This record gives sequence, C-alpha cells and structure tokens, in this order.
Amino acid sequence: MSCLVAVDIGNSSIKLGWFPAGESDCQLPANRVLTLHANELLSPAWNAFAAMVDRDASWVMASVNQQSCDRLIDVLSRDYPEASVLLLENRMLPLEAEVDSLESVGTDRLLATLAVKTLVPEARPAIVIDSGTAVTVDVITRQGTFAGGVIMPGSALIARALSGGTDRLPEVVLNKEKPPEPIGTNTSDAITAGIYWGLVGSINELIRQQRKVLGQDTPVFISGGDGWIARHLDAECQEIDHLCLLGIAAAAKAGFNR
Repeated sequence: MSCLVAVDIGNSSIKLGWFPAGESDCQLPANRVLTLHANELLSPAWNAFAAMVDRDASWVMASVNQQSCDRLIDVLSRDYPEASVLLLENRMLPLEAEVDSLESVGTDRLLATLAVKTLVPEARPAIVIDSGTAVTVDVITRQGTFAGGVIMPGSALIARALSGGTDRLPEVVLNKEKPPEPIGTNTSDAITAGIYWGLVGSINELIRQQRKVLGQDTPVFISGGDGWIARHLDAECQEIDHLCLLGIAAAAKAGFNR
C-alpha cells in the first residue's frame, strides 16, 4: 500500500492519520495523528502534518460534515494536485451489514466496526462504542456483520443542548479526569453530575441490554474523545484509539468496492 492519509471528518473536528508506505496499517502512533477544525487547515499544525506526507499520497476520507469535507478537498486540490483523493461511500466498504438502509448509516460507525473486526478478528460478536460529539454503541454479530446499534448525544452536546434549551442553566465543561460528586450542591455541579453519571449509566444499561441479545460474555471496545467512560463501565472494556482512522486503513488494504 502506498502512503495513506486517513481522514475522519466529524461534526466538530477533522482527524487525520498518516500511514507511511511499508509500515503497519494496524498501528497509529500519536505523532502521526492530527486533530483540527476546518478553519485551521492553513495553520502551522496543518502545515507541519502535510509536510510529513508524500505529495502524491492517497487521501481517503469519511465524512459526516459536508462543509468541512468540501473545505479540505479544496485545500488539497489547490496545494497538493498530485494527491489522490477518495471520499468513501458505505457501499465501498468490505463489510456485510444487516440494517434497513446501508447508505443511511454513518460511515464512521461502519469504519469503527471494520477496525475491530480487523484488529481483533476473533471478537464475534462484539460491542463497539465510539464516543465523540455523538456516542454510538454498535454491534458485530457472531457472523461478523454490522447489525446497527444506538446513537445518543455525547457529553459536550448534552451540555450545549441543556444550556441552549433553557433560560438560566449554564453550559458546563466536564473535567474528564476528575469524576464529579453524585450529589451537586450548586447548579453547575448538579448539571455536571447529571451529564457525567447519566452518560455512564446509559451506556452501562445499553451494554446490558445488548448482551441479552448477543451473549453475556460479548467483548466491549471503546474509542473516542469520551474514552473516560471506560473507567466506569461494569463490563471489562478494551480501549483502542482512532478506530475510524484504523478502519479506513483496513478498508484501503482490503480494497474498495467500486
């Protein structure tokens, strides 16, 4: 495989991972990952990342944000005309699915599932949690297919919605390294406790319900910005960073359906 740049364009940010030619596509060290916003595509951090990458690299993108995607494609076509750019569609992925409409599923959900299937092929069935702006709790069946799951708001989105939908409640920012007390003695602490422990409780219950269907020993994997959730789950949970980017690399290695 030639030099690959995997790009996960989310609702809040763009995450890029560089896979140099000849190196493992199952590992992505922190020094080859960049997270930024669309308006930072000409920033020093972007320039430093782009300077590491071959000008004729393959850029493979998964996007749930069309505006940010268009912005990145414009930058690449102008500044890196030798680059190969591919925007993934769900039908291109080497992944079987049992859902009502494959094209309506977020590509990031499918890629996270594909990454787990590739990195831990014996994990069938499995539960895959990806915690970003939204939290998804998806399942892999015993046959290795993607069978859907659950979508719910992540911690930052809950905080914004609660503040924006009320007159006097503040928008809080969680300290993800310090669990809040379960009984808040002021409004901000009460909101923080509600978001933090409410999210943990929701995911614990989702895992419990999904394991009723899949089996009580179904392994759980988690990735994303709210990975702190793993510390409080009742089920043993394996953390894997950058599942979506690793899923893009796995898809590129397997070959895309055209």
